[in-house]
Amino acid sequence: MFVCVVSSPRLGNSFLFACQLYPPQRAFQASAVLRRVFDEQKKEPLASSSQHQFNSYPADHQPGQERQGHCPSYTGQGGQESEDYESEEQLQHRILTAALEFVPEHGWTAEAIAEGAKTLGLSVAAAGMFHSDGSDLILHFVSECNTKLSELLEQEQKLVQLGEAEKKPTDQFLKDAVEARLRMLIPYIEKWPQALSILLLPRNIPSSLNLLTSMIDDIWQYAGDQSTDFNWYTRRAVLTGIYNTTELVMLQDSSPDFDETWRFLENRVADAMSMGNAADQVRSTGEAVVQGLMGAAVTIKNLAGLNQRR
Repeated sequence: MFVCVVSSPRLGNSFLFACQLYPPQRAFQASAVLRRVFDEQKKEPLASSSQHQFNSYPADHQPGQERQGHCPSYTGQGGQESEDYESEEQLQHRILTAALEFVPEHGWTAEAIAEGAKTLGLSVAAAGMFHSDGSDLILHFVSECNTKLSELLEQEQKLVQLGEAEKKPTDQFLKDAVEARLRMLIPYIEKWPQALSILLLPRNIPSSLNLLTSMIDDIWQYAGDQSTDFNWYTRRAVLTGIYNTTELVMLQDSSPDFDETWRFLENRVADAMSMGNAADQVRSTGEAVVQGLMGAAVTIKNLAGLNQRR
């Protein structure tokens, strides 16, 4: 499905039209949302083009940080503005990215998404394009964090290949990678228990698990893991358990700069790397998986009373 964004010189706004049919089950809802956005845009007062710049926010955005951009426009040979086309996915990405600024205030909610839409000059009705439980916003954030981590690891790998940096020992590399990923949660740490409770809802588990396993796999690949036997599964299971339990510790850590969390992480990685041989690793695989699941279970249990860091 594509969304047409039509720039009108008279009104100074961009209008949204559905250019392709939605799946039958969502057709009426999506059409109604886009129509409402269109109707409300027409009611807005005239404004200069300088007031219609789009803001987007990176995954680690903190309130007060902004970067501005704009939707591309196309001008015909006659000098008249033509229609701009933007896919539904691109539009949703911009809205969700803008909404991250409002998570510290509104949480992972439709209200945060609506506020993000407003910063793009869109109607709050645009929030109707997403699930009302805020899961789309959380999954977007997790995906953006994973992408940023991969970029950081790739950059580090290139520096090593160019001889501009030394290759880290595996344990140090794993510790630094997991810490870098968890630090991306800090701007939203007060609201992260809410995010976990939503991600652990049955319908969100497949997407959440896919993002987690993809992130763990990226870390091991950049660490230089070339195993093709059972160790491939063992190492990923162990690191998944470490990540989950460290995330839980982080939620309850009130030490400066989460120092206790990073010490816990360092110790868990050291424990994992001290496994004597493949047989020890195989025996520990089940323990690692259980460790990860227990960490998630404890997180759920604590969410009811864990509304802020202690």
